[in-house]
Amino acid sequence: MQRLILAILTCTISFSIHASDISKIFKKVDPAVVVITTKESFNIASKKGLKNINSGGLGSGVIISNDGLIMTASHVVASADEVTVTLKDGREFIAKIISVSTPADVALIGLIEPPDDLVSVQTGNSDNIDVGEEVFVIGSPYGLSHTLTVGHLSSRRIVDDERALMDMEFLQTDAAVNQGNSGGPVFNIDGKLIGIVSHIRTLSGGNEGLGFAASINMARKLLLEDSPFWLGAQFIPLQDELADAFNVPYHEGLLIQKVAKGSIAEELGLRAGTIPFGAGEHQLLIGGDIIVEVGSETVYTNRAGRQRIIDYIASIAPGDNLSITVIRAGKKLTLTAPKH
Repeated sequence: MQRLILAILTCTISFSIHASDISKIFKKVDPAVVVITTKESFNIASKKGLKNINSGGLGSGVIISNDGLIMTASHVVASADEVTVTLKDGREFIAKIISVSTPADVALIGLIEPPDDLVSVQTGNSDNIDVGEEVFVIGSPYGLSHTLTVGHLSSRRIVDDERALMDMEFLQTDAAVNQGNSGGPVFNIDGKLIGIVSHIRTLSGGNEGLGFAASINMARKLLLEDSPFWLGAQFIPLQDELADAFNVPYHEGLLIQKVAKGSIAEELGLRAGTIPFGAGEHQLLIGGDIIVEVGSETVYTNRAGRQRIIDYIASIAPGDNLSITVIRAGKKLTLTAPKH
């Protein structure tokens, strides 16, 4: 009996110390976690015709530098017309979108007028965390800001997608993740940033212990090491027979669906589709521009084609003109605007 009581006391003391450690780390990094709200207006194709929608979005993010750089998920901000960041103390700031990687679901935004007292986190090395190690997530599930959930690294998932510039790595965790957590940080037990919450797999619509986060090593390469860029246009790829159906004199093209306000796509004068069209189970908008060239590079949506376009964009100095060639109303047209 004495041994049992001693064992219980030992476990209780160990748990209390461990919980205290997480509490201390949480208090240290939580001020760097932000709530991101977005606004956008867009047209959608419906069976009754074209419908304009005003929409708002909610997600999370984490400050990675004292000058106001914030990592989040691309699906939180990629097509937004306005992005507002709320700090833990309630202050709100307008942010601009700097770079987006849709396949990897990561994005970099920046506060336009950052305050002098921002708290930022340190990024870790996501290669150094092993399956089974403890992790924790901070975010705004269902709008409940600065919520802490704790779990473990359950697995690593490598996704080979030709649309991406590299094989994508997602960290799987059983820490509770729900709507509103998207874009929020995943930390190791030392309080180092190791991932950006991306998505969940669920049958119920809520957390079922299958959460996924873009690894910080991948996010850092795509958003910080490679040339950051955000076009600000949603598009649908047109390939082969579909390109022929739209009379595109190229093997591929990008059919514009939406242009975000304040983006370089808007400055270029890109036009989104305005005519609802049903293609099988999908509804899309036609009549907009179809991008066929970026600079002198023909559009190809495979990895090599995307890399050539990225290299072209990286070669242009800020302030110099970026050129994009489109098919508009059956005619080839080149549009230019200064690169941000």
